[in-house]
Amino acid sequence: MELELRKLKLKLMSYERKVSALITLISALILLTPLCGFLFQCGCDWPWLGLDAGCNFYKQHTEHKCPWCVSMLTGVLSLGAAVGLGCLLAVLPKLQGTQKNREIGLRVLMGLSAFVIVGVLTAAVAAVEQAYPLGIGRFL
Repeated sequence: MELELRKLKLKLMSYERKVSALITLISALILLTPLCGFLFQCGCDWPWLGLDAGCNFYKQHTEHKCPWCVSMLTGVLSLGAAVGLGCLLAVLPKLQGTQKNREIGLRVLMGLSAFVIVGVLTAAVAAVEQAYPLGIGRFL
């Protein structure tokens, strides 16, 4: 049993998995605010273009405010689930017979795909829960 645990730890700690998780994490953190701005039409943007400075959450007389910013619980759970599952998917699957660079690329692609899918799904739930009529909420 102990030998099996060591083998599992070694597999999880491979160079390709570490690099894939790191690239996925950094990419997801960069994509958070533009994804928020796209999904909710709230004004969030790329980090180098103001990040959340234009978010409708900060505007006093805005009728509808960004669901992820209004509720810290919703925002943290949604984005935490999206980033966490993305990184987990970048690390867990067993990919055999692929070159190192190709394996890293596939892992990052799977991780970022999971990040976007979970982000969209949790954004839809947040928009419905808070009756947010802009962005993705307009279609629900």
